Amino acid sequence: MSAMHFEIDKDVNPQLLGVAWMLGTWQGEANGNWPGLGDFHIGVRIDFSSNGTRYMHYICQTYWLDDDNNPSKPFSMETGFWFPHDDATIDVVLADADGWMENYKGTIQGAKIELTSDVVARIDTADEPYTGGQRLYGNVNGQLLWTWDAAATDVPIQPFLWATLNHTAVEVGAA
Repeated sequence: MSAMHFEIDKDVNPQLLGVAWMLGTWQGEANGNWPGLGDFHIGVRIDFSSNGTRYMHYICQTYWLDDDNNPSKPFSMETGFWFPHDDATIDVVLADADGWMENYKGTIQGAKIELTSDVVARIDTADEPYTGGQRLYGNVNGQLLWTWDAAATDVPIQPFLWATLNHTAVEVGAA
């Protein structure tokens, strides 16, 4: 196993030390599969930031790619807050632009974070009858491994999106 190398800024809240390696911008391309869409390929940008408090802000933007691999139109967007705890557990609250919010519970094991849906709430006009999911975030050779398994009322949990993203910008707490 290779070692993670990054510096932690002295201003990072101690509560974030277990997830400080995530701070910054991660970009790349993802593969996906979903009933009605089949196999597909999209662009991804994930930003993790901190304002010095006990949580990280998260935003994930995905987009369809044109023939030249440039962003052509939005695929999805979600934002939320990550709350790591001293016992190596984490709570994540997300809101998705397709009309649902989700609370995840998970564990932090070094540079690996596993999340499982605890609560999902949807608006009546949500684009998808999403019911929950599981996510994995990991630092593999300095890249962010990201997977999202998802379920809907008519779809049992299945792999939905997976990517290996490059760290393209550093936020306070990572170098």
